[in-house]
Amino acid sequence: MRFAFRSTLVPVIGAALLAVPVVARGQIAVLSSTVEEHEAAKGETYSGRIVIANPTSAPQPVRIYQTDYTFDAVGGNIFGDPGTSARSNASWVTPQSQRVVVPPRSELTVPYSVKVPSRDSLKGTYWIMIMVAGAETAPKTSGGGGQVGIGQVVQYGIQVATHIGSTGRRAVKFANPSATHTAKGAALDIDVISSGERATRPTLSVEIYDAQGVQRGKGKQVRGLLYPGTSLRQHFEFGVLPPGTYKALIFADTGEDPVLAQQFTITY
Repeated sequence: MRFAFRSTLVPVIGAALLAVPVVARGQIAVLSSTVEEHEAAKGETYSGRIVIANPTSAPQPVRIYQTDYTFDAVGGNIFGDPGTSARSNASWVTPQSQRVVVPPRSELTVPYSVKVPSRDSLKGTYWIMIMVAGAETAPKTSGGGGQVGIGQVVQYGIQVATHIGSTGRRAVKFANPSATHTAKGAALDIDVISSGERATRPTLSVEIYDAQGVQRGKGKQVRGLLYPGTSLRQHFEFGVLPPGTYKALIFADTGEDPVLAQQFTITY
């Protein structure tokens, strides 16, 4: 594979804060995949399904609706009105039901269909989030009869991504590299931005070299689905390194040729 190199000077930068998602638990559960991908031709119709489980002894009402969805490297998750994003496929996706009741200790399947338009301009990946929301749980009450706490709604999001045939290029770029420290030693954080038209699961790797050209650390990770225009913050750790200036070679393999390779100068 060919490599495209660029060189960038990075100053000493302080520690970065990483956001960690929290998984909610409640009275319903989605058993089917929460990321549904399908390659389809223009004008094609295909179908999928959402499997909802109710582990309780009471019937559970469920609401099903759609939102646009995007995310960024600083940890933001944006759920916009369906159809407002340039790459939303909200108008293509039709769940069979918007409200269902899952019987006690049972599972219920909700089919959905996706009808891809025949527009010549379609290229790459389009996506939407189908939200599955359980009933709100009532706040707990105190001994004096007053309410304590806030009611909760358990929600699951199913990403429905449509890839238009084999069209669109998978591409990423790097931004905002940060030389940081953790309890384990030196680390590097960098934003990875999807700059192509097609979603990708990039394989990201790094090699770090000291001033004498000796490799002092390396790392590799395969990330989840990165949609066009979205970004993530990648974290690499190298263990204990002596203070000094290092060269970091960062690679992103999206399955396209060439593999992106970029060099940064970092100081610890």
